[in-house]
Amino acid sequence: MLNVCRYEGLLKEELVFALDEHLKDNSARLNGHSAFAEYYGRNGSPVKRSRADQDVEPRSTRPRRRVTRIKEEVDSDDNNASPLAKIEAKPVATRTPRSVQRVAEQIPLPPSPAVVTNVIENQTAVVRNRLGDVWANSGITEKIQLVREALSSVVGVESAVILLEAFYLQKQVLQWQYAFDIPALDFLGTTSQPVLFPNLFALLTSEFWGPSLLWASTSLLVPLFFGYFFNFTLQSGRSEGTNKPSYQADPLSFNVAKALISYLVYSQGIKFAGLVGEFSADVVKDSLPGGTNGILIGAGIGALASIYEAALKR
Repeated sequence: MLNVCRYEGLLKEELVFALDEHLKDNSARLNGHSAFAEYYGRNGSPVKRSRADQDVEPRSTRPRRRVTRIKEEVDSDDNNASPLAKIEAKPVATRTPRSVQRVAEQIPLPPSPAVVTNVIENQTAVVRNRLGDVWANSGITEKIQLVREALSSVVGVESAVILLEAFYLQKQVLQWQYAFDIPALDFLGTTSQPVLFPNLFALLTSEFWGPSLLWASTSLLVPLFFGYFFNFTLQSGRSEGTNKPSYQADPLSFNVAKALISYLVYSQGIKFAGLVGEFSADVVKDSLPGGTNGILIGAGIGALASIYEAALKR
């Protein structure tokens, strides 16, 4: 009789092979049995034998049981594992494409590079328009235009020269004093800078009024006097039929008188009957940029500007 327990856990083809071997080994005893007449009548099953010979190699039952038991243990371990462990045990190649696809679906990508270019151009245009609006609303353009028109004349040139001289003179006579330091900024590469404030008490001293009145007389009052009386622009106004001068004080006469009086006071040391103090003359000469030469250069620039403007009007 066939011992069924020996063949537990075998596959179908292995069972067919074992049954075929058993029938052949017991052919003398089972040949006369009516249940196996067809099998022994055609001398065994050729189909089953060929498949068994090609695909299945004879195995002992004991190793098969061991393999089956190992397989069952592995299956039981897999079933007892946690879901997280099962996910981590999966190959990276089976997870990466799906995760990448999920991330790509969440990110809104542009349909084409042309769309990206158009968006950048539109944003640039919006920023440029906003900056243009801020610049237009600030009124800086109008202020710059006003300053340009003011400086594009003889009066503008003379005013710039007078303000420059006054700035350097008051730094000396107001006795600017140290107040505090602006700290150095390492990331900008700057050093500490002292901050100075004027000493307003100097307004009550003769050290302020003496040099200031002398400079005002030689650079402004006396030149205006000569420019008013020696006004050659009266002739140009009469020729135009208006009988009005172009300027109340002739710019050319103003600059000639300024250069002459400054040369006599600061370079030649003329006191004009004691009206000019030596201390005041030295303070003015030392305070202005270039000293006496700086005053003469400023007067020369004003004279050239007046001649150039007169030439443009003709």
